[in-house]
Amino acid sequence: MAYSMDLRERVVAALKQGESATQVAKRFCIATPTACDWRKRAEQGRLDADKPGPTGPRKITPGDDQILLEQVAANPGIIAKDLMRKIRADVVESTVDRRLIALGLRLKKSR
Repeated sequence: MAYSMDLRERVVAALKQGESATQVAKRFCIATPTACDWRKRAEQGRLDADKPGPTGPRKITPGDDQILLEQVAANPGIIAKDLMRKIRADVVESTVDRRLIALGLRLKKSR
């Protein structure tokens, strides 16, 4: 959850009045690096919060999606651990599971 704009403005105002970032952070119950970050953002004219979510590209590409679809169609009993080895991305098993769910596929669990 992002901090309110009112809090951000009060922190920046206190910093502009000469209080140290540590003092301001203690007074407003925030982390010192957060106060420093907000000061830098205010200097750049953008005090609002960044959008939440991933910042980098997806590890599993559309090409990998196609491989997953083909492998599951060819072998419905395949497990996620085997699928990990078939794609080009270096990911963990849970990433493959989440991607399969996003593609509308569910692997049957063998007992």
